[in-house]
Amino acid sequence: MTCIEAEPLLNAYLDGELDAPSSVNIERHLADCRACQAQYGTLERLRDEIAAADLRYEPGPELERRIKAAFTPASAPRRRAAWWAPSLAAAAMAAAVLIALIVPARMSGPTAEREILDSHLRSLMANHLVDVPSSDRHTVKPWFQGKTSFSPPALDLTAQGFNLVGGRLEIVGGRPAAAVVYKRRDHVINLFIFEGGGSAAGLSQQEVDGYHLVRWTAGGLSYCAVSDLNAAELRAFAEEFRRH
Repeated sequence: MTCIEAEPLLNAYLDGELDAPSSVNIERHLADCRACQAQYGTLERLRDEIAAADLRYEPGPELERRIKAAFTPASAPRRRAAWWAPSLAAAAMAAAVLIALIVPARMSGPTAEREILDSHLRSLMANHLVDVPSSDRHTVKPWFQGKTSFSPPALDLTAQGFNLVGGRLEIVGGRPAAAVVYKRRDHVINLFIFEGGGSAAGLSQQEVDGYHLVRWTAGGLSYCAVSDLNAAELRAFAEEFRRH
């Protein structure tokens, strides 16, 4: 099974709607494909966020009365439409508000930082830090060709004390992203690069669960460096990367 075949089935697999052979094929694919693993993890988190929002609505007795009245023989079609139309409009508006709240949160704010940090941690725990192991930027950069719709920079910062070790494909906000990997002594730096982010912006720094993240945008791309490296050195990495 390829990624193209697997991706349309991930939602159905999450909801337990696939037949047994299809479920087995998806499980085998997820065991070997980091990109689909990351996308499936995003779907799981989105499901949990919706569940945690407690959006269940319990109708009151007045609504029950109106529904029963609408389907009695004495109810004319025009009368049924009169109360159904506002109800449908309200439901559509509620759905639009829910989508507007959830979708942007996947690409910005705490949810985006959490997703990036989770990807960083998975790369360390799964012993699969890179898909293309190389310290040569002329090997790492071309590897992403055809895998992402943009050309991620992979800079040689050895002279500055940051050693390029390779790259891998990731999913950020449901879209392909490049992870260019560096090391500073024994500390791993994952530099996530993905499209979007608006106009160029300077460095912003934060800490999440003891890990440091530095973000910036430039040239239509968004960057996020994450590591357990101390905040000052990670910022120095980001500054060197931007300068070069």
